[in-house]
Amino acid sequence: MNALARRRWLNLGLLGLVGGLAALAWFEPGREPPAAIPPLLELAPAQQERIRVERPGQETLAFERRGEQWQMTAPGVGPANPVLIHPLLLLAEARCPVRYAAGEVDLKMLQLEPPRLRLWLNDREIRFGAATPTNDRRYLLIAGMVYLCPDRWHPLLTSSAAGFLGAVIKPFSPP
Repeated sequence: MNALARRRWLNLGLLGLVGGLAALAWFEPGREPPAAIPPLLELAPAQQERIRVERPGQETLAFERRGEQWQMTAPGVGPANPVLIHPLLLLAEARCPVRYAAGEVDLKMLQLEPPRLRLWLNDREIRFGAATPTNDRRYLLIAGMVYLCPDRWHPLLTSSAAGFLGAVIKPFSPP
């Protein structure tokens, strides 16, 4: 057998070995698939009846569901802006994989004690703490667990109270 044929057989053998190792790494016998990440709260948007937001240095916001519509009850009164309410309803279903027991972290350092703001969905409290400086995440404290979640809700919750009032759209009537 000449040198060229030996190299081909060697390359084929190495290719087979690499393929076998790749298959072993892919399937990893004995390894269980990762568990599904549970939602922050077991509370579907349709189950939510009340929302309250305590914002230090700003007015407290309060909303109630009345039928299919949301009404702002504080600081103003009127129909709530559905574009701003909808993301709040979805917060309960958010899945944040990074979490710690509250006793394992310094709540003051994470600005969770006292919190930057408090949100109640029905009677379930969510405390908002500090944001991470590098990856647009925020610490949330819920029922003794600290979660690191995307920072989608804090900017919304600290916005102007007037923006949460929805405009009443009157039907068009010709003159």
